[in-house]
Amino acid sequence: MISAILLAAGESRRMGELKQLLPLGDKTFVQHCADNLLASRVDEIVIVTGHRNMEVERSVGDRAVRFTYNQDYRSGMASSVKCGVQAISHGTRAFVVALADQPTIGANVINSLIETYENARPLIVIPTYDGRTGHPVLFDVSLKEEIQSMDPERGLREVIRAHSNGIVRIEASDRSVLEDCDLPEDYSRILKR
Repeated sequence: MISAILLAAGESRRMGELKQLLPLGDKTFVQHCADNLLASRVDEIVIVTGHRNMEVERSVGDRAVRFTYNQDYRSGMASSVKCGVQAISHGTRAFVVALADQPTIGANVINSLIETYENARPLIVIPTYDGRTGHPVLFDVSLKEEIQSMDPERGLREVIRAHSNGIVRIEASDRSVLEDCDLPEDYSRILKR
């Protein structure tokens, strides 16, 4: 089983409005992200909520996902990652950590991560574009305990650095893997595309 953890708990302070609920076409960011994961080969999707969790859950609607609430969401992304990892099913072999502010990452990127994992069995699979690393990132379930005890200040970077020889990087076909949406100008750029 391959799980996906969609991080949708943040307060979007730099954006000035909740990123998860920003419109993009006829859907919100979180709807796009959930649909892209649903269209991929992942077997389950766990959405981590926090700030305004009821509105985020309402936006997702009746899609085939599970929610887990991060009561410590104000402490940062690492707490949401830990919350999501705690919630994945016991039969999970690997999990993809995806961000709710990347609504343009298609199922093809997620499937490439999964195929690379299934073929080579690395500990970590990271998409790159033009030599730069991006998201989402796939982790083997053997890293679960390490992730749950990681330093909140360093987050997943610490885990990735510790296993540099167990990483496979795959080149993505477009720059969406690099584009998260933190500021109003980022949102404008995504709207123009």
